[in-house]
Amino acid sequence: MSRSGDRTSTFDPSHSDNLLHGLNLLWRKQLFCDVTLTAQGQQFHCHKAVLASCSQYFRSLFSSGGGTGGHPHALGLGPGAQDGLGGPPKEPPPQPQEEPGTPSSSPEDKLLASPRAINNLVLQGCSSIGLRLVLEYLYTANVTLSLDTVEEVLSVSKILHIPQVTKLCVQFLNDQISVQNYKQVCKIAALHGLEETKKLANKYLVEDVLLLNFEEMRALLDSLPPPVESELALFQMSVLWLEHDRETRMQYAPDLMKRLRFALIPAPELVERVQSVDFMRTDPVCQKLLLDAMNYHLMPFRQHCRQSLASRIRSNKKMLLLVGGLPPGPDRLPSNLVQYYDDEKKTWKILTIMPYNSAHHCVVEVENFLFVLGGEDQWNPNGKHSTNFVSRYDPRFNSWIQLPPMQERRASFYACRLDKNLYVIGGRNETGYLSSVECYNLETNEWRYVSSLPQPLAAHAGAVHNGKIYISGGVHNGEYVPWLYCYDPVMDVWARKQDMNTKRAIHTLAVMNDRLYAIGGNHLKGFSHLDVMLVECYDPKGDQWNILQTPILEGRSGPGCAVLDDSIYLVGGYSWSMGAYKSSTICYSPEKGTWTELEGDVAEPLAGPACSTVILPACVPYNK
Repeated sequence: MSRSGDRTSTFDPSHSDNLLHGLNLLWRKQLFCDVTLTAQGQQFHCHKAVLASCSQYFRSLFSSGGGTGGHPHALGLGPGAQDGLGGPPKEPPPQPQEEPGTPSSSPEDKLLASPRAINNLVLQGCSSIGLRLVLEYLYTANVTLSLDTVEEVLSVSKILHIPQVTKLCVQFLNDQISVQNYKQVCKIAALHGLEETKKLANKYLVEDVLLLNFEEMRALLDSLPPPVESELALFQMSVLWLEHDRETRMQYAPDLMKRLRFALIPAPELVERVQSVDFMRTDPVCQKLLLDAMNYHLMPFRQHCRQSLASRIRSNKKMLLLVGGLPPGPDRLPSNLVQYYDDEKKTWKILTIMPYNSAHHCVVEVENFLFVLGGEDQWNPNGKHSTNFVSRYDPRFNSWIQLPPMQERRASFYACRLDKNLYVIGGRNETGYLSSVECYNLETNEWRYVSSLPQPLAAHAGAVHNGKIYISGGVHNGEYVPWLYCYDPVMDVWARKQDMNTKRAIHTLAVMNDRLYAIGGNHLKGFSHLDVMLVECYDPKGDQWNILQTPILEGRSGPGCAVLDDSIYLVGGYSWSMGAYKSSTICYSPEKGTWTELEGDVAEPLAGPACSTVILPACVPYNK
């Protein structure tokens, strides 16, 4: 109590507890809630004041008017596009979610908000379990954590910028580390950049490693996945093992160092952390390993031609990637996100951000590098914003470099790799439909023209089989076609093959088991677009198409497509029958003849994205 003249100030220490208790009671009884959060389809009714008082993210969102900023996008596959390549609909078509969303002010935030109402927010990238536990903390000051849920709580706390919860998670992990769980804790710490926790967990690992004999140590370095999150950590662990009994163990240094992949260590760390170790400078074998890695880093533009075991990621598990695409709505820019599907968590996650926005582009995987080519960085009905950009993504270091551009700007085209070359075929730009074909030499980094398509085409699909390139369907000067062409790169000639049974464009063509599968797309009937539901299978030997008994689950125009294991995956796209952009993933098994839908949606509905498969590091860092 303080006194000033006739005024007295009295402090009630129980008020804050009573206030929190009262807010929690209102929340439990769902009284006076004025905002609904949705994560993984589960709704949580909350109070804006509580969210804003604890989360800088919500405070900024609510004070700014909520969710109307960010990335404006446009879709070139909406109603009104008579050739399948045209402009956005006069009115935005309905979205596949009950609460239509548009991206918030930053793609990394993974938050979708309705531009019409701030009281409904769809949180993409947030798990329902993690959000429930974070909300529990906001209303009670308590959060229930376990090793099974702490990673989900950490992710939500970082997305929503609630450092108090992050701090509690770190404290929990630090207190829980034991001989039984240190590997799991170390992985979580590496994913979320918790350096102190990682150091504490690694102490248990080092203690175990130091007691290994030579054969066990060698087996540890060869194991998949690796026991630590980076190649540098693996090197440092090896050095500690050698130094622990230097007199008897140093003879094994060359053998152990041969098992390390020094090209996976960034060049600055090779100089600062590896070259500084004495035997790396004095032993001839170790010295050559270091020199080879240094030379590898000196030639970034040729690394995709110089891959070896020493430069490959320590994993053999391919992941499904989704790159760019156009979200719904007028005047919207294409996405610049690269997402990957986490099949353990059954959810799509953001991997990285492209140097530019793009849709109707192509991606090609070369020695686990991802080449992104062409597309359009804005939508225009005449292809005015088509690009000739070529970028290469390196998942080992989460880095991009720009490569020589194509000689022509092009979007809605096909690109592939064949031997030591990339081919880009047809498409459209401001001059109209293209028949030109360019060839990029992966070793010399140079583009040249090869034989053109017999006819200008855009929105076609393509695939590589038995050393030849097949191009199916597409739009020829505004007309949908069923054509199939085959290109022989040795002879540099195109040959017409048996037409498909159905005209289609903006579809996909995938190769499995010596068969080509034409899936999805649409065609025109009068002035109406119709989804093509039939799946056709082509036999290159017999030059014959057959219609399969199992049609596609739903219409998909302009989805991303990739083959992984024994299935063909289609991600996103536009359904003309539903009038909706899609955020789901469906996959077809030719062996079983069945369609299934994957759990988890991409960050937002997209059409015109591109898909590929790559091997990602065993420990993909959390993307802020």
